[in-house]
Amino acid sequence: MRDPEGTIEFQGQTVIRRIRPTATAKQFLLSKAAATLVEAGRLIPFEFTAPETLESPKLPFLSYPFEWCDAQLYLAAQLTLDISREILGAGYELKDASAWNVIFQGNQPTFCDHLSFQPIVTPQWWAFGQFTRHFLLPLAVSQQRGLKPHQSYSTYRDGIPPDVARTLLGLKRYMTRYWPLMVASNNKSKPRTQVPAKNGKHLHGSLYGFCQSMLNGGKPNQARSHWADYTDTRHHYTDEASTAKFQKVGEWLENTAPAWVVDLGCNTGEFTVLSAGTGADVIAVDLDHDAIQKLVLSQSNATNIHPLVTNLGDMVGGRGWCGDEFPSLMTRLHQRADMLLMLALIHHLAISEGIHMGKIAQMAAHITREFLIVELLDENDPMVLHLCSQRKREPKEFSVAVQMAAFSQYFSTVASYSVPNTLRTLCLLKKL
Repeated sequence: MRDPEGTIEFQGQTVIRRIRPTATAKQFLLSKAAATLVEAGRLIPFEFTAPETLESPKLPFLSYPFEWCDAQLYLAAQLTLDISREILGAGYELKDASAWNVIFQGNQPTFCDHLSFQPIVTPQWWAFGQFTRHFLLPLAVSQQRGLKPHQSYSTYRDGIPPDVARTLLGLKRYMTRYWPLMVASNNKSKPRTQVPAKNGKHLHGSLYGFCQSMLNGGKPNQARSHWADYTDTRHHYTDEASTAKFQKVGEWLENTAPAWVVDLGCNTGEFTVLSAGTGADVIAVDLDHDAIQKLVLSQSNATNIHPLVTNLGDMVGGRGWCGDEFPSLMTRLHQRADMLLMLALIHHLAISEGIHMGKIAQMAAHITREFLIVELLDENDPMVLHLCSQRKREPKEFSVAVQMAAFSQYFSTVASYSVPNTLRTLCLLKKL
């Protein structure tokens, strides 16, 4: 919406761009190079329905950089570089290298800014500074200081500025390959000088190679954290209980056949993958960066798994112009699910986050159109006792009766199942 060469609007399931007759991207969009990007899945499909109007499909669900892990930001950066190299031979460059121009179809990144293509007329890559702020510096800061992309993008919409990165990294920046990107410069901006296309291509190619070298140094891996290792270290479930729970949830998923599942508190995606295996698209949400990263890396080819790093107890509101440019997660999740999963979650929200049980049930009704699978913990469950002792709360405040009373305002019970060797009950609920 911020591009001066066009406007964007949404009509149902269609995205409509109205562009100026002089838009520099128009000639590229009519070229074979653009068609090749679409065929390869690197650019959102589009068609001209009028000389200055192009339409493309609206994806059913989007995530944003303030919800990404390192691996997702890395994939978005790699796509941006890959496209830049692919269009170089045709004499074009990207005028925008913004993380916001990349959207994910599952774990597959796709470029969505059709007006970002322009002819190369200068030796400088116009978007190099933006690529640095949006990708290289956030990955460097995440790697060296632990400030993850979902955190940095919550503060810096236009990526991390070099002076901020210098402050965050301190002298440690000189021990990384990224230090040239943070060298202070007092040079004033110089006017763009047109150069022969051949020289422009050569210089751009060299710069893309430099960016690739920088990017390779920030390639994410499967970091270990308490929650990322949860399925291997949990002690409140025996193998028998874990298997029984997994089978029962799988049975209910097969019986209800949801097209869309939202898995809140998904951890590393044990039930996300189970849901996706039934053919559903799954929005997987967890507050732990490393748990989501483990899911992204383990399901790198999935197009029906949509991972997000989000703290359910402190969700980010809408971003951008009037808060509507990038809608809040709760806006995007409204009535999105046919099935909502809240497994081993509500005691964390109710006790650790202090959210009233009625509000938790209300949130569930906001998200699902039909079904909910929720895991209820008895007040004597070891985890309930542990969390209550930490927060100085009374376990009886969180009895199964209290939990069911909250959810019964919005749901009826279809089935329930006592997980063997535990004080936990799975409930399949249907919206009233």
